[in-house]
Amino acid sequence: MADIRTGDGDGDGDGDGGSRAVRSDVCARLDEISGVVPAERRPELEEILEALRGSGDPAGPQAALHRLLRRCGVAAGLRAFTRGAGIGGLPAAVEGHPVVEAYVCPGDRCDRRTPARNQPVPETCRLYGEPMRRRRLS
Repeated sequence: MADIRTGDGDGDGDGDGGSRAVRSDVCARLDEISGVVPAERRPELEEILEALRGSGDPAGPQAALHRLLRRCGVAAGLRAFTRGAGIGGLPAAVEGHPVVEAYVCPGDRCDRRTPARNQPVPETCRLYGEPMRRRRLS
């Protein structure tokens, strides 16, 4: 298997909005993604997820996940599970909008946001396995 820990770029990708979006999409839809990967391919999925959890550029793990999903019969690969495919959540905070509280990534590694209204217990980050933290957005 090709090295999935890094992408083709030279940067670490950690502060990049695209890398945050990739991690956010995978986190939000990990249960669905895992559901289409058969048991015999789970070790490969775990290897890819471990690389994605790292602080490096997610381009390599993202491409590997896309290829794995294609091999598992998902014609659109990872695109079937990304924002354009209907991931909900909250938009990025924009000045002038009402104050909203949301649960956000526990390590601020992605931009996933889940409304906190009427949810006293935070969701668990599916990618990192930690409770999401409550944050006030405006």
